[in-house]
Amino acid sequence: MCYTGRMSDDKRASRRVMNVIDVDCRTEDGVEAPVAARISDLSATGAFLDSMNPLPAGTRLVLRFMAGPREVRVAAEVMHSMPSFGMGVRFLDLSAEGAAAIEALVREQS
Repeated sequence: MCYTGRMSDDKRASRRVMNVIDVDCRTEDGVEAPVAARISDLSATGAFLDSMNPLPAGTRLVLRFMAGPREVRVAAEVMHSMPSFGMGVRFLDLSAEGAAAIEALVREQS
């Protein structure tokens, strides 16, 4: 299933795509083991990561995933966590190239 755009009650400013994308997800400090997760909702400002064991809000992560043909590597912060469901993350240092790759993916799947 793929959804792009904004819902009427959605407060997000960036267009997004809902599609499953594999992600390498690790804590920023490297103390914890990799987190089993996949992206189900992606925009240039953040993502929702499906995970049975989401991390608490405030946790810093390093994410690596493919946006079309380009690999994106970005630091992120967990903004909200839903036990046994997943976590919403905000990107902290997305490069211009990474943002362009995500925006191209969103346009392509619109």
